[in-house]
Amino acid sequence: MRMRKRALLGLALATALIPVAASTALADGTQPTYSRDNPGNCPSGFLRVYRGINYDLGGWGVAKFEHSNPVWSSTINGYIAHQDSSWFNNGTGTSWSSVVVYSDNNYTGKSFCLDKGWGNKWDPIANDQGESNQWIQGTC
Repeated sequence: MRMRKRALLGLALATALIPVAASTALADGTQPTYSRDNPGNCPSGFLRVYRGINYDLGGWGVAKFEHSNPVWSSTINGYIAHQDSSWFNNGTGTSWSSVVVYSDNNYTGKSFCLDKGWGNKWDPIANDQGESNQWIQGTC
């Protein structure tokens, strides 16, 4: 009887911990990959947005944004809206050199910020979500 109670207690404890282990694994697996690796094809003063991860063109797409853009889909680079997978900030100067990328129009929704000289090579949460960018003064 005592052995049976221990077995049931162990089973209950293991069952209770499964959701914790699953959520921890998910949290660990969704970290952005920030990097100072310069892809080499980003003009000075621009945010470069790539279709593929690791600054890959993804077969057809790379966009560049020099100014703040409240609606990517309304720009010449509209094809990259909600098709973005990696980003590099090749901003210049010390002011207005950091850039925030947002998931929704008009600088709203989920966001991440890149200081000058930084990129985000892969971000499972931000992947295919970009819709606007805003240059900011100072660092993130």
